[in-house]
Amino acid sequence: MKKLLALCFFALLACFATTALAADAPNLVGTWEGTPSVHGVKVGFRTSNLVMIILEQQGNAFHGTKTYHTPKKKDKVEKFSGTIRSDGQIFIADHDEGYMLGDITKDGAMELQYGHRGNNAIAVYVVLKKK
Repeated sequence: MKKLLALCFFALLACFATTALAADAPNLVGTWEGTPSVHGVKVGFRTSNLVMIILEQQGNAFHGTKTYHTPKKKDKVEKFSGTIRSDGQIFIADHDEGYMLGDITKDGAMELQYGHRGNNAIAVYVVLKKK
């Protein structure tokens, strides 16, 4: 009887674990826009417009491009790869340098922080909204 009860308990536990793991990641594919706050060693404080396009997503992994539009300089385009955890935490790795960490907010926006170190060290904070 104890073995049957233990078997039923583990079967029930497996059902709940499978349900938790089966939760779908939110669909991030599309165009996201925002105005970042920036400080960099060489640029000081500045703001610009950031457009992030998530081109494809499979499960919790995605990739795309981000473009910084600045009034005085040529647009800067970077490719990236990212993942999203089941709790909404986002990790993005630029293909050149730097990382973004953040979350999906309650209203569906992406709140992100970006940085890289060295001679061109920079820190960025941005809230992106899906268009």
